[in-house]
Amino acid sequence: MEATAIQTNTANVQEATISLALIQPSNYNPRKNFDEQSLTELADSISRQGILHAIGVRPIAGTDRYEIVYGERRYRASLIAGKEDIKATVYTDLSDDEAEQKAIAENLHRQDITPMEEAEALKAAIDSGRYDYATLAVQIGKSETYIRTRIKLTNLIPEIARLIDTKEITVAVATVISRYGVGIQTDVFDTHLKDGVFNNNWRGMNASNVARLIEQNYTTDLSRYRFDKSECASCPFNTINLLLFCEDGCEGHCSHTDCFREKHTAYITDKAVEMLNEHPTANFCYSEYDLNERVNALLIEMGYDIEKLSGYLSPYPCEPVAPQSDRFDNEEEYAEAVKAYEGRVEAHREKCAELTAKAEAGEISLYITIRRNDVTLGYKVVPAKTREEANNPKAEIAKLEAKDKRNKEIAVERTIEDTKKKILEADITETKFSQDEDKMIYFFLLSSLRKEHYEAVGLTDRKSQYVLNDSEKMAILANLNAKTKAIIRRDFLIDNFKGAYRDNAIADLLLSFAKKHMPEELANIEAEYNDIYEKRHQRIEERKALLAKDTEPEATEPEAENAPQEEPMPEAEPTTEEAAPDTTEVETEVAPEAENTPQEPMPDAEPTTEEATPDTSEAETEAIQYEPTEEEAEAILTEEERYCEEAVA
Repeated sequence: MEATAIQTNTANVQEATISLALIQPSNYNPRKNFDEQSLTELADSISRQGILHAIGVRPIAGTDRYEIVYGERRYRASLIAGKEDIKATVYTDLSDDEAEQKAIAENLHRQDITPMEEAEALKAAIDSGRYDYATLAVQIGKSETYIRTRIKLTNLIPEIARLIDTKEITVAVATVISRYGVGIQTDVFDTHLKDGVFNNNWRGMNASNVARLIEQNYTTDLSRYRFDKSECASCPFNTINLLLFCEDGCEGHCSHTDCFREKHTAYITDKAVEMLNEHPTANFCYSEYDLNERVNALLIEMGYDIEKLSGYLSPYPCEPVAPQSDRFDNEEEYAEAVKAYEGRVEAHREKCAELTAKAEAGEISLYITIRRNDVTLGYKVVPAKTREEANNPKAEIAKLEAKDKRNKEIAVERTIEDTKKKILEADITETKFSQDEDKMIYFFLLSSLRKEHYEAVGLTDRKSQYVLNDSEKMAILANLNAKTKAIIRRDFLIDNFKGAYRDNAIADLLLSFAKKHMPEELANIEAEYNDIYEKRHQRIEERKALLAKDTEPEATEPEAENAPQEEPMPEAEPTTEEAAPDTTEVETEVAPEAENTPQEPMPDAEPTTEEATPDTSEAETEAIQYEPTEEEAEAILTEEERYCEEAVA
């Protein structure tokens, strides 16, 4: 269908109805995502009422087609609704810049624009380069702060962004969350905002409470740390720059965990090395109750020794703090404070000189303690006996050799740790299984080797009752043959058969293994317990048969009630036990007529079914209450107890 002009407002603008087949979307639409559900709802509205507001298009040069300037959502919904054409405002002379500007402006001035759509449109306007925050604020009638805050919403992960459009969280709450990185946002969503989260759910909370909880649970208080925080003052990950509620003197909270950890580790490491340069005789140490593993690992990689702190360290004297003149009311008070400070400095110098002399003489040992958030210097008095040993050159050589040995051990430990991590990434699927790898398998299988087979695999003089050690396993591997391999593999199978129980696959494997290696023993075991089962099964079947018989009279009672009733004879007087309980409602209603009816004498009646029933019941009761003889009972009891004990074992 061709475009049909309806009216012309200006030379460059026309109102027309255009075929949807001639229209295509543009690549500068600020809206990039379209919710399928909302499109379906709009399509239903268009089917009922048609398009209420025309879309904007411009001609594509050299063709009969049109490009959408604004209104792509209405265009998509019309396609879903099955429409063939759509009302459009045609801008016949519109440049690319003007088209993009008009698209942004139209989106920003829509009444039904969602917060996320507005954020995307504002970001597109700034990114286009035709606006800065000031000019855009004038254009849309909003403040610069409003625009900056809205644009921050584009930092949200999609899961949280959807919660704004569905109004499950407020824009204020979303703005607070948008100030943090993807890692924190993801954790906040999964832990506190996701569907199905009932405990500690943050939906419905106001922005100030969400901000407080994120600071408490996901950030680090910078005031507790001593590294250079000059870069943090303007960092976007510092909460003090996120318009949060900080009191005077607050340094903010860091939400960039990796950056914070790197700065803190570097500060502690540099301070420790600097302190060691000032006190060359000092030793590095750590406390297991105030541990900084990252710094310790870094110092070890740098070649330093770190020992575990044992006992108490006396603190090394701290340098006095100089007085500040602005904290005193007059010059006289300040002069007195300076004089006192100089006295403390002199005393500190003398104390440090004394400790240095003692350290050089070996009377004390200086220790630099690596702590979680700081580095401290302390000392410990060296006992006289230890000093004497230290003056012995041989003892000093032994100490140095021990250090060298430990350094080698550390190198090996680090190599093993890194190899264990890297081997998980290696491609091991293509190469052939080697003989060395085969021996490695047997090394681990030997953990299941039974003691009675030690001699069979070559350990003829072993007396230890403990499990095989690594050297013994390696000795066995050096002399592997077909027989020892079979013993090791089968002991491994037997060890794992311990996990067999009634219905699992291991039980099937166990029985299959036993059938191959001990068929007669397995047959005897099965026969023994099958015999016990058959006897018990027979007794159960007998009990079931008796119980089934006992239910037969109950089944015939309804038939007896519905059978024709014989007229009572005057000679036969019903007994209390026979007549009273079995009188039915029918018999009760017939009774008056029976009184007026002449009765004929009857011969002596044979016992009825009801009269015979007690005899049958007594016979059944005797059968049910049958008791075995003492010898039979003892045999049954002994058999059952043994069966239960073996089953438990």
